[in-house]
Amino acid sequence: MPTVFPTSRSARRRLLASLAAAALPVPARAQSSPRRWRIAHVMSFSSPWRWTDGQWRGFQEGLGSASIESHVFAMDARRHVTPAALAERGRLARAFVEAVQPDLLYLSDDDAQTHVAQHYAGTRLPIVFSGMNDVPARHGLADAPNVTGVLEREHAVETVRLLQALVPGVRRLLVLSGPGQYWDAVVARVTAQLGRFEGLQSVVAARTDTFEAYRQAVQNAPAQADALLHLGILNLPGAAGEPVPYSTVQQWVVEHSRMPDASFWIDRVHHGTLASVTVSELEQGREAGRLARAILKDGQAPDSLPIRPTTKGTPALNLARARALGLTVQSTQLLQSEVIRGYEWQR
Repeated sequence: MPTVFPTSRSARRRLLASLAAAALPVPARAQSSPRRWRIAHVMSFSSPWRWTDGQWRGFQEGLGSASIESHVFAMDARRHVTPAALAERGRLARAFVEAVQPDLLYLSDDDAQTHVAQHYAGTRLPIVFSGMNDVPARHGLADAPNVTGVLEREHAVETVRLLQALVPGVRRLLVLSGPGQYWDAVVARVTAQLGRFEGLQSVVAARTDTFEAYRQAVQNAPAQADALLHLGILNLPGAAGEPVPYSTVQQWVVEHSRMPDASFWIDRVHHGTLASVTVSELEQGREAGRLARAILKDGQAPDSLPIRPTTKGTPALNLARARALGLTVQSTQLLQSEVIRGYEWQR
């Protein structure tokens, strides 16, 4: 079982004491046993969540037979959304890393790169990341010799083709996203790809800073688009400034919009988005685990291992949403896709 790093002062003191005891010299007769690698994992978000848990599970699969002692810290960036709150979570995450003294640091998603990875760039600590939406340079990791990892890149054209197979009349697309620095890169990348796609007549992007602005954009969308593409909706502020859960955002869209929609992640389909060719969280983690194995077991330098995206995408569709929109889903589409039959927020 992984160790989840505590945040209370007394609990941290107990953990530090236990880690110090674990660092005592190993008796000579035990030194011939297989090496047990100490892994510190900082996740940007939290658990349980399919995206986060899938990356961590995939990472451990990618390590193969390597024996590890794992320690996990969750930054919980879906709840701690202000710059000050994220900075404090980053400080606690770095204290966790210093306490664990890992052989390798594994970080998932962008907030962990900004608030943790860049502080260790250029050090002797090997770093492997996954789920990076932005580019390494924006996180202060450009040319860092101790860093490698896996980029998260969207299957934009494939997703629109799936959407058009379900709704042949889709020619105009509105790309919607909320606040968050790394979403700037995602919006730019997606609109550039789809702007070159001959199957679309127009691609318009709109950024919204609040849940109310997002709702207004969805309500106004039929005047300029045939379908919606939802991106960064994890931290939309509500009326009192509190972060609105993305499940609440998606429930509102299902209940108030008759427009077909798409995104790039399977959890969005579970919460009511019609279609997606999803980024595989398992493949993100597995590839990161393979990189970690090459560093720890094969002795390869991190900067000798190329940073690149995973390529596997899985078609997925929400059958309840299709029926609500009056769509007929062909049997071939059902057979070729991961089919979600209801809404997660109704369970």
